[in-house]
Amino acid sequence: MNEERLQGLTLRQSTVLLEIAQLERREEAVTTPTLSANLGLQRQHVRTYLLALRDAGLILYSAGERQNASIRLSEAGRGLLERSGHAPRTGELRLPIVGEVAAGRPTVAQEYLEGYATRLSDLLDLREGDFLLHIRGESMTGIGIYPGDYVVIRPQGDEPHSGEIALVLLPGDSSGTLKRWKRHNGTVTLSSENPIYAPMTYPTSEVQVQGCLVGIIGSGKTRKNGSNGG
Repeated sequence: MNEERLQGLTLRQSTVLLEIAQLERREEAVTTPTLSANLGLQRQHVRTYLLALRDAGLILYSAGERQNASIRLSEAGRGLLERSGHAPRTGELRLPIVGEVAAGRPTVAQEYLEGYATRLSDLLDLREGDFLLHIRGESMTGIGIYPGDYVVIRPQGDEPHSGEIALVLLPGDSSGTLKRWKRHNGTVTLSSENPIYAPMTYPTSEVQVQGCLVGIIGSGKTRKNGSNGG
């Protein structure tokens, strides 16, 4: 266990903050059970330290009942670690998150910065098991999903709610397709978000759900150049 004490923090608070940083650098999930196991501390004590770090503005922590609540360093937390000699990985790309930009300004003013993002998990509510899907075709352009984009899919065993965007396997087809799921009694209608593609209706039992849409990672280039796949 690291026994270094950071400025303004107790020894245990420092230990927890440093462990969060280590887990993030290794791109591992930061959870209360993981911190408890790695540091040899009881979970209720870890939770107390997390709340103190959150109140100090050093971490982002959703302190709900779930043990896998999201935990990650805030910009202030990263700054404290950098000033203490615990710099982020060499070459790590940190993109500014801009909350507001006035029309016509040639640069991004500092007062409009909400923070920085270095990973997808800084922007999306990602979980273990989620995966990226590379989009081909133009059937979902109506909701901003274009050829060449990536979408994040969350596997699930339950049936999607009506209206959700789901990745499904069609009868007799081994490849997945992304469609809007609409259940009606014993059938499901799979709708595209492009009027040139007609809806498809199947018995619900014949359609295999692979997961549901979590987020979209788009590319302006694909929108400008058009389709790159059927």
